[in-house]
Amino acid sequence: MKKVIALALAALMTVASTGCSNSKTNSGRNADGKIIAEIGNWPTEAAPLDLERKEAQKKEFEEKYPDIEIVPNTYAYEVKSFVAKAATNQLPGLLLNLPYTEIKTVIKNGYAADITDMAKEYGMLDSLSPQLLEMCTDENDRLYAIPRVGYMMGIMVNKELFKQAGLVNADGTAKIPQTFEEVAEYASIIKEKTGAAGFAMPSTSNIGGWILLNIAWNYGVEFEKQNEDGTWTATFDTPEFHKALEWIYDLKWKKNVLPDNTVVDAKEMMSMLGTNRAAMIIGHSDWCNALSKNYGMEKSNLAIGKIPAGPAARFSQMGGSLCILSPNLTDEQKKSIFQWLDFVGLGPKADEETLRQGFEVDAGQGGFVFSKELFRVWESEERTALRERASADYVNVDMKDFAEYNLDGVTLRAEPEACAQQLYSELDKVIQEILTNKDVDIPAISKKAQADFQANHLDKMN
Repeated sequence: MKKVIALALAALMTVASTGCSNSKTNSGRNADGKIIAEIGNWPTEAAPLDLERKEAQKKEFEEKYPDIEIVPNTYAYEVKSFVAKAATNQLPGLLLNLPYTEIKTVIKNGYAADITDMAKEYGMLDSLSPQLLEMCTDENDRLYAIPRVGYMMGIMVNKELFKQAGLVNADGTAKIPQTFEEVAEYASIIKEKTGAAGFAMPSTSNIGGWILLNIAWNYGVEFEKQNEDGTWTATFDTPEFHKALEWIYDLKWKKNVLPDNTVVDAKEMMSMLGTNRAAMIIGHSDWCNALSKNYGMEKSNLAIGKIPAGPAARFSQMGGSLCILSPNLTDEQKKSIFQWLDFVGLGPKADEETLRQGFEVDAGQGGFVFSKELFRVWESEERTALRERASADYVNVDMKDFAEYNLDGVTLRAEPEACAQQLYSELDKVIQEILTNKDVDIPAISKKAQADFQANHLDKMN
């Protein structure tokens, strides 16, 4: 498979060099002598409010920096097209939504610009969260990406059900479970006191496997390893993995605290939490707006805590998106893009008025507005104070409900590097078997899942 990909990339590079020419000029300036700053992820007419806001930002920015022309580009990262565009130098000057999982491959293949020196000039290296900074650098500590947004997996709880079950602190906040044992304990209390499912475990559309991965990490499970020759081996059929599966089995067959529905995807899981049919799910802060806008959850009914600890660890998968710059940009183009990032609120020196306008729009559209970032990209106290001032008039939640969603004691981890989605699909099958078969043989289904993942996916990329 690697040879096929290499040949395909070589062919693409040949087409790029001998066929159609690249639209980007070597000078990085337009016919009027203005610096070209090409911005990807530009909204389309399908999102009129976002497009109107972005066009207004473009106008204001160009008035502030008359020597720069902002050139919109609607391309956003998409797994099927990214490699072809990157290999033929067709990415926009700034791409805003590269997944964290892709950055090491992007660095290795030269698809992103080295922005270390520019980042130093703009105070980014001292302002970024150290864990995020490490993810965006190579072995020589050179920086190739800027975190845009981030989240970590945690536990989301329905406050109303917790109150009905008496699981509240003295200040009225929900009593967030700190371990997976406590999740099981609280789920039993909630089911007994309210009749609602204490915990919702997804089982389909790869969501079940994704959630199981985060649970199993904390039982000490490693899902795959890369060998010295570059091949990959599945490694999760272990006693630790069996224990993680037994935790799910017990919730279903011993405690009876899971939903009766055994085919649950992300939408159904969030709907259960939002409509008081389930008290807890594993999720992350980016789901807040969806819970409110799509699944009927009152903002005052949601609380989030850090992921519960397991017997071996407290790992949480980190997600979100990164900004990368095209590697062929001139220094003045890089600088113009850094100026744009600050202007639209994605840099350490954000424009306060632009941030304020964003919070106004978010609040007007029914979204959550927090006084502080739930997952901090920037550690700068100046940036934190600026954000707090900008959001002050629009905060619409009690921040005590989110105080426990933090990194204290939590170690961030990236998604598995090899065949992650295929792994989740195989793990979905394991969960479904547990939820539908009281007599399930956990070691047997674990062994089969590992063998299938190896044969059907890892071996095909080796």
